[in-house]
Amino acid sequence: MVLSSPVKVILVSERGGIDPLLIERFRRIFQKYDEIYIRRAFKVEDVRPTIEAMGGEFVLVDPYHHRKKYTEIVSGIRRAQGRKFIFSFMDREREGSVFGLHTAHSLIKLEGTGSGFRAKILKSVSVENIEIPFGTWEIFGRSEEGLVRWL
Repeated sequence: MVLSSPVKVILVSERGGIDPLLIERFRRIFQKYDEIYIRRAFKVEDVRPTIEAMGGEFVLVDPYHHRKKYTEIVSGIRRAQGRKFIFSFMDREREGSVFGLHTAHSLIKLEGTGSGFRAKILKSVSVENIEIPFGTWEIFGRSEEGLVRWL
């Protein structure tokens, strides 16, 4: 969030998981002091109105958390103006749901590895399917150059 600031973020059904001190720490680390607006939608009935109230570009985290009212949620996403970045924890391959994929211009799957994670670009308007590895230290802005990064 911090690197993308100024940013608007919608968190669905996140109870107590926001640590403002951690956000502030990352603001200092990356020297980014732009605004971060956060709204939460606790109930499934709150998701669409929250999306509509946010307006403009935003990041939407776990919109399908409740596993119901997909039509309303996708409708709210599609009606919103500007770019939308959606992070979903739903495993579409295992759970069999491809709901909302037609709405996405790009689809990136994150997979954990022993030393970090990799981003797989599954659907894109500009590139083929590729994998991009990231180490744990890169997440915290402490990546090293040369051979040191492999230690």
